[in-house]
Amino acid sequence: MARVQVDPELLKIEKVVQLKPVSKTVKGGRKRRYSSLVVVGDGNGHVGVGMGKSASVPDAIRKGVQSAQKHLIEVPIVNTTVPHMVVGRTGSARVMLKPASPGTGVIAGPAARAVVEAAGIKDILSKSLGSDNAINNVYATLEGLKQMQKATDVAKRRNRNLNDLAIPAQLKEASLYEPRQPEITVDYQAEEKPDRFRQKSEGDRGRSRSPQGGGRGRSPRQR
Repeated sequence: MARVQVDPELLKIEKVVQLKPVSKTVKGGRKRRYSSLVVVGDGNGHVGVGMGKSASVPDAIRKGVQSAQKHLIEVPIVNTTVPHMVVGRTGSARVMLKPASPGTGVIAGPAARAVVEAAGIKDILSKSLGSDNAINNVYATLEGLKQMQKATDVAKRRNRNLNDLAIPAQLKEASLYEPRQPEITVDYQAEEKPDRFRQKSEGDRGRSRSPQGGGRGRSPRQR
């Protein structure tokens, strides 16, 4: 699957899956650094994974975010779940991803959950079948999402009509596989108050707060 270009400002989901110290033995001692595994996404079908390493925690996370932004993929989502079952493999890790009915939620471990939630999948069943290494499980989940295929692409590759494929009837609507656009969040400014409220507030700000005016003030301390 080809990489996609998304405005970094639209990637509002950033999750640190793993952050751990690492050390390297060199002549004269050990160099202590921090390694981070970060998942970014826009919650609308785009997700990426990256790793970063630095001598400080903020720089390690920043490098991981930058690496993830450069390796974004587009995930085909049908309503709120994935189109079909798949098993992603990376090293000795295997992660099964299976469609779920609406209302099921995300049934996944911490590594797979971070990836599918950043992609915008709300209903899915998953199971880790191999290693419990967080890095391998994250990349296995990402590899499984890369293997997801759209029914329209399969029909085009086979030179057949979409209705002729042996898939459930609810998956034969071509509108389900249209390209998703990243969600754009708009910051709404607060409405201006009417003049009567503005005049009242201005009067409150101009009111004297001396002890003689309201009696609530405290007289200066006598020396």
